[in-house]
Amino acid sequence: MSRRAVLSIAVVCLLVLAVAAVPWTLPKGGLSARIASHLKQQYDIDFAVSGRSTFALLPTPRIKFEDVHLEAPGPAVIAQGGTLRAELNIIPLFLGRLEMGAISLSESKLSASFEQLRRHDWSGAIADEAQHMRLSRVVIAGSTLRWTDRPDDGLSSINAILAWAALDDTLSAVGSFSWRGETVAVEQAQFQPLALSSDRPGALSFTLALPAARVSVDGTAQLGSDPRFTGKSQIKATSVRDFTRWSGLDLPFGSLLKAVSVDGMLSFDRRRLSWPSVTVKLGPDALEGTLAVRLDGERPLITGTLAADEVDFSDVVMPLSSVTTSAGTWSDEVIDLSSATGSDLDLRLSATTAQLGRMRLGDMAMSVLVRPGRVEASLGRGTFHDGTLKGRLSLTRVDEGTELRAQGAFDRVDMAAFLAATGQGRWIQGPGQGQFAIEGTGRTPSDLVRHANGRSTVTIKDGELIGIGLDEAIRRVEKRPLAASLGWKGGRTPFDQAQVQFNIVDGLADIADSRLTASGFVTTLRGQISLIERDLDLKADVSAASATTPLPPAIVFGVSGRWHNVIVTPDARSLIERSGAAKPLFGQAHPLATSVMPRPIATSQ
Repeated sequence: MSRRAVLSIAVVCLLVLAVAAVPWTLPKGGLSARIASHLKQQYDIDFAVSGRSTFALLPTPRIKFEDVHLEAPGPAVIAQGGTLRAELNIIPLFLGRLEMGAISLSESKLSASFEQLRRHDWSGAIADEAQHMRLSRVVIAGSTLRWTDRPDDGLSSINAILAWAALDDTLSAVGSFSWRGETVAVEQAQFQPLALSSDRPGALSFTLALPAARVSVDGTAQLGSDPRFTGKSQIKATSVRDFTRWSGLDLPFGSLLKAVSVDGMLSFDRRRLSWPSVTVKLGPDALEGTLAVRLDGERPLITGTLAADEVDFSDVVMPLSSVTTSAGTWSDEVIDLSSATGSDLDLRLSATTAQLGRMRLGDMAMSVLVRPGRVEASLGRGTFHDGTLKGRLSLTRVDEGTELRAQGAFDRVDMAAFLAATGQGRWIQGPGQGQFAIEGTGRTPSDLVRHANGRSTVTIKDGELIGIGLDEAIRRVEKRPLAASLGWKGGRTPFDQAQVQFNIVDGLADIADSRLTASGFVTTLRGQISLIERDLDLKADVSAASATTPLPPAIVFGVSGRWHNVIVTPDARSLIERSGAAKPLFGQAHPLATSVMPRPIATSQ
């Protein structure tokens, strides 16, 4: 064959390839009408084209329609505008039939009813599609979705690829979309449509990357009247607070938690989600046990039993530290339980060591109960510096605001360590025991304290007062009463037993009974402690010990100031009255004295 013939054949082939590769504009009707008929017959989809239609043969036969309208009457899905591209199977095309192997829809506006999609018979639809499956890939790019019955929850920037190669194969999907201003990525999703549509177990796995969270599931699912799933799951939230704010999902204490992960075997049915063996991590701390979510009630109920070697619950008890302001007064912010009571919770926790704010407890066992408008925490046991603690706290929403009920007991607790853990000064030490009960109602912490009522009893044995030497003060007052006010600070006072009983009424604690006994003297307290102003107004009568009759006070101390800054000062009048030289100053009043109250003769501090 001559060169000219070969060159001619090559030119003709190139022209044919060029003609086959270049898109050809098609007249309205014709091929688009056949495509519309094909979609209606095979998939019950109404199809119309308002823009240009083009066709190209190479590299694969393909057709493109601009400004399309698609409507699926079954699940009520409408696609308005955008471009539809379809790849045609070449062998049926040569035989005069149209079969689409893959389609893509881009820059389209989708609309659908969420409730209709939720109630749609997807098992039947998948089974029907499996009988005449033709599409191997569906692509959606740059599109939006508007829910007709949920206008505020639409999706934007939808990009997805769905691939289903064969009838018995797994359908795979990847993609992303934007919801509530954040991107949600479907990193991988796989399931077996034919098995699931036939009420047979089929493989199901997916991984979602959500704002501040990640969810991964891998196992076996079964659809039908009683859908169920068993397999592995992993849920990680870098910030539960941010996730609940974005998703609107109500979780107990969701606004307080930071990093949380749930990892374990998962089973699911219509009634509950359950993890029979689960590891829950709060930051770096791991708790192991069981967890479940009941779904058959009016509200989801989370139940579980978890145990840990060491765990930090400081984030959960953080609101307790915000009941006071930086100035040391009670807060006037309204107490809002809604952020903590979105879902029901019944959780039992135990730990070898637990951190609750400033307090570190050992061998702790507690439970947390959340119901609508109510939070209850119960400490069954906990060791603290060789002592034990137990108590119960409940907050309940009522018409007047929030009702507080708290009660507890402690035994052989190091009082100095306890005061330090609660942010108070270490002015007393020794093993203490006692109990308390308090209740109140109000809209703010300040209101709660103002309406608080209750009682408390504290007993300390073999302890010591720090910062004051009462035995030295008594010796001084016996010799030189007026000089007893000097040099008494900075000492220590060992005692055998100290006991005090309070009655709390409307935020004021009156001392009903008190007694401190030591070697050589006895001390009693009288006065009042204000829970409202967080201050004290007390008198401490110190008397020499007597086995027969009570003796008058040898010295009286005034105890005043704020809780975190207690001021103890000797009472000047009691010292002057004990001085022989100064005693006549308090004798019979002068005849010319008026009825006006005299000014103090002397003060001492």
